[in-house]
Amino acid sequence: MRICASLGSVGDVRSGELEKADVIEIRTDIFDTVPDGILRRGQTGLITFKGDIIPSMIPDGWLTDIGEADRSAAGGRSAGVMTSYHDFTGTPSVEEVLRILSSMNGDIVKGAFTVNSVSDIMTLFDASRLIGRKHVIIGMSELGRITRVRNETMGNEFAFSYVSRETAPGQMKVSEIRRLGDDCMVTGIVGCGIDYTRTPGMQNAAFAHSGINGISLRFDTASADRVGELMVNFNIRGMNVTKPYKTDIIDQLDTLDGISEDVGAVNTVVNDNGELTGHNTDVHGIDAALKMNSVHVNGMRALVLGSGGAARSCAYFLSENGCDVTVTGRNADTMRSISRDLAVTARERESVAVKSYDLIVNCIPLNKSSDRLDYPVRIDQIAREQVVFDMVYGDTHLNDVAAERGCKIVRGEEMLVHQGLRAFELFTGAKIPYEVMRDAV
Repeated sequence: MRICASLGSVGDVRSGELEKADVIEIRTDIFDTVPDGILRRGQTGLITFKGDIIPSMIPDGWLTDIGEADRSAAGGRSAGVMTSYHDFTGTPSVEEVLRILSSMNGDIVKGAFTVNSVSDIMTLFDASRLIGRKHVIIGMSELGRITRVRNETMGNEFAFSYVSRETAPGQMKVSEIRRLGDDCMVTGIVGCGIDYTRTPGMQNAAFAHSGINGISLRFDTASADRVGELMVNFNIRGMNVTKPYKTDIIDQLDTLDGISEDVGAVNTVVNDNGELTGHNTDVHGIDAALKMNSVHVNGMRALVLGSGGAARSCAYFLSENGCDVTVTGRNADTMRSISRDLAVTARERESVAVKSYDLIVNCIPLNKSSDRLDYPVRIDQIAREQVVFDMVYGDTHLNDVAAERGCKIVRGEEMLVHQGLRAFELFTGAKIPYEVMRDAV
């Protein structure tokens, strides 16, 4: 992998990060001259013009990035010309990406597009396969980082990276890109509205502990379309799946393990040489979290709040382990589906007497920053003798009420870590101590 170090400040010229790069980019909005001796042996210089193109600024043998200007403006000193295009709002169709880049006059064409969904990433991937000329095609934003990690997959001439601070959305540090290389293991988590998720931090801590060269990325996408294609084409080894895609993802998979098939929800996908298998490690996480708090559910009456993928996993586990399970939530259709598929009771919201249950489990993503604390039951009716398990991690109103009442509390962080440990084992074969991931939450 060839790496381009983009200098974001004058002070970057003294950084040891430059030694790890193949190309050094100097931008004229930061530098008014090219620093003497900036290149090490074997490195290439790239001067990127932001504003007027001044041929006298171009050192002999350097590449120039002239944006969309006429390449003749670079004069005769440039060793090569890159023309570039940036879209800071979105990603057009494959045909439009190709039209834009094909119309540009340069030895290398660069297109950087803001990606808002996995489908946008795959649009850029498709364009990279069809363009037929030297290029750098980048997905900007955190979601687009996979196009930087898998630089070779995109067919890019080099990967742009930063020295001290990002110079474009989603850039990664020179040393991190160099460490990862072309063949690192990539895992991730896919969902919508998941800026809160701790999964990448847990998985990256596990990579560091195990000595496996890998990275976990967050795919916060407006749609689950083409997630399976993303995993196969970018060689993503494993993907955790969270709201609201735990059921939607199933149609994109080749096989399901026994538990995920029984539950009807998947939270972990493993890629074995292009074959995608769905697993459900939520069930394992629920079991382990209850056991570590000495909660034995056999014979309990349990109330599950919610009717998404997490609620399915919870209702399945509790029913399989001797609970009388009632599900209530905000979506009547998905509640009926859980009731039908898992043979548990579904009750309309606010028609449930909370005091009638031994165990209350919340699977609705509500925390203290939520706009509305839209629980489907009166949580102020919780009593001391009940067990409260909020699968939402962090500070929650439900946990506050349970603590005030003196209830036994099972925290969502415990479930999160245990399901994450199991997922990491599926991805890598490595068993990681609980404390490694728990400390990263």
